[in-house]
Amino acid sequence: MNVYRHLFFLRSLVFSGLIIGASISITTSYGQEQGRINTLSNTILNLELREVEVGESPTGLIYVRGTAINNSTFDTRDVKILVQLYDSNNSTVSETSRFITPASSTFKPGYERDFYFFVSASNVDHYEITAEGEKVP
Repeated sequence: MNVYRHLFFLRSLVFSGLIIGASISITTSYGQEQGRINTLSNTILNLELREVEVGESPTGLIYVRGTAINNSTFDTRDVKILVQLYDSNNSTVSETSRFITPASSTFKPGYERDFYFFVSASNVDHYEITAEGEKVP
């Protein structure tokens, strides 16, 4: 009887070792690949602006007009104009953005797009305007 108990114990240890070994190999075979996460800082491109003009319209709204140019070497999409309007105390009066390209369209290097839109604001003294697009992968 003692011998049978001893063999059963050894067989149990071997069987347990196989299960543990199998679980270790399963765990390691499903490991994650390492890589870098895309962030906005490496997918958003600042684009060139020309002939920017900001002023008050006859209706009392602020107009924003100009041309955005893809001066990068990358195709971009979802090009938008970001507008920040400030009063004489440098406080933000209005902040807005407008897409100037159609959805899913490609804005290739060298392309230009005129824009003209209105913003509701008052007491505007100065402004900051930028253009950006998402780099096409």
